[in-house]
Amino acid sequence: MKTQILVIGRRLDILNTVVRLINQNDEWQATGTDNDEHAIELCSRQEFDLVLLGGGIEAAKESKLSSLLKVLQPTVKIIQHFGGGSGLLYNEIQAALVGNAGGVYNIIEDPFKQMGLGNMAN
Repeated sequence: MKTQILVIGRRLDILNTVVRLINQNDEWQATGTDNDEHAIELCSRQEFDLVLLGGGIEAAKESKLSSLLKVLQPTVKIIQHFGGGSGLLYNEIQAALVGNAGGVYNIIEDPFKQMGLGNMAN
């Protein structure tokens, strides 16, 4: 079974490229959207292993979106992707999937805590 990855971004050209690059890996299946409501709808219907947040999402919206996605899927890993080519993209995904062994990528473990609301996901 393929690792399911939801990609959320604001620029469709970049979003489509990221989805295409991810789908070139035989073990991964990416679904992309540029709309927060659509992302929430997708997470309410389908299980994702990873959510990749692209650039251009305002900090407040990113935090709110991360929090809602964690409520819908408490075990999903959420990471930020800042660009930098396919090699960096693959490394970011791989690091998130193996538990961020190198500690160099920004994985959002508890967005509620990040917002100063404590651990509301539990």
